[in-house]
Amino acid sequence: MATRERFSISMDPAVRASVKEHADAMGLDVSSYVTAAVLRQMADDAVVARRFAATDAAVSATEALPAPEDTGPEIDFDDDELTAARAGIAEALAAEARNAA
Repeated sequence: MATRERFSISMDPAVRASVKEHADAMGLDVSSYVTAAVLRQMADDAVVARRFAATDAAVSATEALPAPEDTGPEIDFDDDELTAARAGIAEALAAEARNAA
């Protein structure tokens, strides 16, 4: 049997009672139920991270660029910049829709 470590968490008493009820309904002890929920959430998080990796990389690359010189608090974007931004947003939304299907 694999070695197990105790891991303590705090939660609202009502949430604790609900977790216990759900675990019981599934025929699991609370540790097994919570572990399954955490593993499922981590898998979902990994899917989201993969889905948005290209967008996150593009944002990071953009943020690494030097700020334009001689711009006041308001920056006027030209039509090409706005078109590129809209295309990037559309691409990210299309990828999200494809992956959700």
